[in-house]
Amino acid sequence: MRDDTVVPVVLAIAGYAAIVVGIHQGVLHVAPGYQGTINAGGEVLGRREWLLTGTGVIGIGGAAVSLRRKRLSIVPAAVGGAVLFEACRTMIIAARSLPYPLYTETTYRFSGEPIMFVFGAEPFLLVAGGGLLVGAGIVGLRGRRNRESGDETSSPSSRAA
Repeated sequence: MRDDTVVPVVLAIAGYAAIVVGIHQGVLHVAPGYQGTINAGGEVLGRREWLLTGTGVIGIGGAAVSLRRKRLSIVPAAVGGAVLFEACRTMIIAARSLPYPLYTETTYRFSGEPIMFVFGAEPFLLVAGGGLLVGAGIVGLRGRRNRESGDETSSPSSRAA
């Protein structure tokens, strides 16, 4: 097995690692320089986080199986697309649910102190993980064209005399 054939699996593992680290981060933070944090009960993983972790495992499995079956390279790409969709969905829901605008200094209504809400690391790590999974699928589809098209060298037939 050549070294370049494991590239989709390595990309899928890196994408899975980004997803796992990302689900343990916060979606929203109070900007540095301002006092305060947003606690959303991140100690226990919810259904969404478990689903993202499971899809990452499916992406690794699809990348590993795609080493034998080129058509299965679509699995990590599809899983990466689902993770990218979930990251965008999370960012839109978080931005719409705040009573304050993002990345704009505003006055907190209870204390009167200036605050600024910004996106945390979670959405960006999910985008990176989903992008790596999509990349694993693309590399798996495009990486071994010559092998399956019949251009490889084979042993001479037994009829050659």
